[in-house]
Amino acid sequence: MPNMTRTTTKHSKAYLRFLSLAAAIYDLPGIPHLDSTEEKLLNLLALNINSGQKVNVLEAMNLVPDASPATVHRRLKTLRKKNMITLNVDAIDNRIKYIEITDVAVEYFTKLGQCLSLASKT
Repeated sequence: MPNMTRTTTKHSKAYLRFLSLAAAIYDLPGIPHLDSTEEKLLNLLALNINSGQKVNVLEAMNLVPDASPATVHRRLKTLRKKNMITLNVDAIDNRIKYIEITDVAVEYFTKLGQCLSLASKT
């Protein structure tokens, strides 16, 4: 196996710095710890919502291809308990609930963006 120190490039060093900085985010007050499925789901939800799409719970259950719909549904519940998402009932059909990103999630993405900016500086 090659020596990591000798084979690291400028970009891989920046990415490793980003990972190190991002890991520290969970130690900040007000930022809940997310497991890998929650993090992936939150990222996918944010991408869809940021592009102007309204995402309902049923659609969200199919966003993560490597997790079952039941697992995604449980993770939606935990993201809601962690105040990362809210559910808003459709005005016409109260069986449909749309997912929205909360200020806590926006702060989480802001902190990650700051980590990315810091890591990219050489």
